[in-house]
Amino acid sequence: VPKAIAFIPHKKRVEKHKIEYLRAISEAMDDPYQAEDGRDIRGIQLELYNKCAKLSGIPYWTFTDCCTDSLQISVAALTNFGDSILVPAYGWRAFANAPVFMGRQVRFVDCDKTGNMDMDKALEGLIKEQWGTIKAVIIVHNFGTIIDIKKIYKICKEREIAIIEDAAPSFYMGEPYNYVPGQCADAVCYSFDFTKSPGTLGSGGGIAVHNESLHNIIYEIAAHGTAKDKSITRFGTKSFLDITSCAVLLTEINLFEANNYRERRRQVASFYMDNLPYTNIAGDNFIWERYTMSVPRNKVEEVLNKLHSINCLARIMFKEPLTTFSWLNTNNDKCPQTEEFINSIVHIPSHHFLETNDLERIAKVLQ
Repeated sequence: VPKAIAFIPHKKRVEKHKIEYLRAISEAMDDPYQAEDGRDIRGIQLELYNKCAKLSGIPYWTFTDCCTDSLQISVAALTNFGDSILVPAYGWRAFANAPVFMGRQVRFVDCDKTGNMDMDKALEGLIKEQWGTIKAVIIVHNFGTIIDIKKIYKICKEREIAIIEDAAPSFYMGEPYNYVPGQCADAVCYSFDFTKSPGTLGSGGGIAVHNESLHNIIYEIAAHGTAKDKSITRFGTKSFLDITSCAVLLTEINLFEANNYRERRRQVASFYMDNLPYTNIAGDNFIWERYTMSVPRNKVEEVLNKLHSINCLARIMFKEPLTTFSWLNTNNDKCPQTEEFINSIVHIPSHHFLETNDLERIAKVLQ
């Protein structure tokens, strides 16, 4: 059986950097501190906070257990029970589940050729009040393809519609995007799970905001309703990034910079563009969490079978539009472009530990 070409290079990652991770964990173990009950962050948490603020250009950060927690907390901070929230029809279901779990309802917008929310359709629908009164929009940046949300920014501000960005796999580290995640958002949510790059060795998430008052509300919600003056102001939950995960994540970010791992991912994507018979989907991407090939609908199964024959774990991510799920799509929103998009793509690995031989095997089998 040929060596597997996997999406998540956890084994290779640990083989290469185990010493750095163990050193970071060892140094953090002496101070098992978490910022709750009115306490400020300190030590390695503060170092991570400052690093993320510098990279993102967003000054206020809260670290959580996962991106789903980040979405739920942001929804709780920016909307009220029963509100309607606009979401894309394509992507990981967490961003639709989170509002519904928090007692809101979701309305769906079709995707464009990037697989992200179609901003023209979103703008047109908001102008015409197609979905009634909308209180928030959740924008998703799938697989590192960043969508420019400025088209809907004006109408959202005029109508006091909150903007929440789900940039789970799209942590910004200075790449030359036309739109920087969180630039126009009230809150931007990240995942730092071990499946992400950079990530922890387990689960992790973050929320970044520009507004200090909103940051304080998020702090309270994530600390069982406890304010920084130790008063109890609201109901809430408990979500934080433990100190050892903070240490690993900061180490991982530094390793990405020291080893130019984002540049390596761009080199992998460039190889695919130059050597594969199928183009990548539209949109700006400098992160390449996945490489998404546009494949004719009648060729998808054949392409998957060829890739599986060399043990490349190619797949179609999110095989069903979220409108398929009746418990989410209670208003029977129709999104035909999303259905067409899903049936015309194939995802292949594009991480920084791929070797030349891996890339050549993929190119050869698809010729």
